[in-house]
Amino acid sequence: MADFSKIVNFDGGIKGVVDDGTQAIPIENKFGKRICAIYVRPGDLSIIDRYNDVEKRLPAIVEPLKDMGIKNDGTAEFEKDWNILKEVEASLYKELNYLFDMDEAAEIFATRNPFSSVNGTFFCEIIIEVIGDIIANGVQAESEQVQRRTEKYLDDLKPEVNADAGRVTDFPTNSGERV
Repeated sequence: MADFSKIVNFDGGIKGVVDDGTQAIPIENKFGKRICAIYVRPGDLSIIDRYNDVEKRLPAIVEPLKDMGIKNDGTAEFEKDWNILKEVEASLYKELNYLFDMDEAAEIFATRNPFSSVNGTFFCEIIIEVIGDIIANGVQAESEQVQRRTEKYLDDLKPEVNADAGRVTDFPTNSGERV
């Protein structure tokens, strides 16, 4: 059952707090240093569709950067490209916020520019791939929990079967004669 509690605010109003299944998942670098935390609801299966949408739209989002000079730190090499880079960044943030169904992009890239280079790859590409793995693992774990719960309830519904059930004992035997 969901955890629900009513909390009285200082202004006298009441708000409800519900466990909607959101999980805080830290993302760290390979040295164990925290980059950010993302908040995912693995029971929200529409996150898979949203992830696929974002993944499909990502190439078109970053297309304007194709012929642009971008420094290793993710900033535009030339002043004329700065506005284009910021527009692409805003589009990327919008897509990630759509994916999570909440404002997450600013936290994800709070410590590192999304277009900074990591072994020749944009940092945002690496993060999006990791997010995909997190979503897949979370949805799988949630599905397994639902399956176990379903099996438990189905086991509880199985009737007890008597060993003699279906056996007719007082039925006259067939003499073999045809009538």
